[in-house]
Amino acid sequence: MANLEEIEKHLKKIGVDYKIIDLGGEVYRVQDVIRVGINADEIVKTLVIRSEVKRGLEFKTEFNALAVRGKDRLDFKKVRRIFGQKTDLAKADEVQRVVGVPIGAVCPIQIGVPLYFDNKVLDLVNVNLGSGDLTKGLDMSLADLLKAVGDFKTSDLT
Repeated sequence: MANLEEIEKHLKKIGVDYKIIDLGGEVYRVQDVIRVGINADEIVKTLVIRSEVKRGLEFKTEFNALAVRGKDRLDFKKVRRIFGQKTDLAKADEVQRVVGVPIGAVCPIQIGVPLYFDNKVLDLVNVNLGSGDLTKGLDMSLADLLKAVGDFKTSDLT
């Protein structure tokens, strides 16, 4: 779980280049980011999903983060094949509790839950993404993002 201050501290520590983008107020949707002048083809959104997974005789709630291009939609048939039939987007209060920031501010860096990148994200050179703060975005190379997140998996999610 990381907010902008913690994410910046991490990025400086590992020595990657990044830029903070002022979004001109609180931004919750990809369309709002585009209106600020961010290249739509470089936007990566991080969504949190909740799955009910059977562990022994009981069901356990698990959360995962999915990073996909801003213009893409999750294909829940594919997502449910990976995470189970009882998988949906996490509710706003769950996102706040699990990753420590509101929907719209979620950043894949130091997120604190397993992270999956959609295969299409890996085709990007530069990315713009949530920063842990609804009023700011992060701009960096994909290579630096992957270095910053460290542990992740890739899959066909869209």
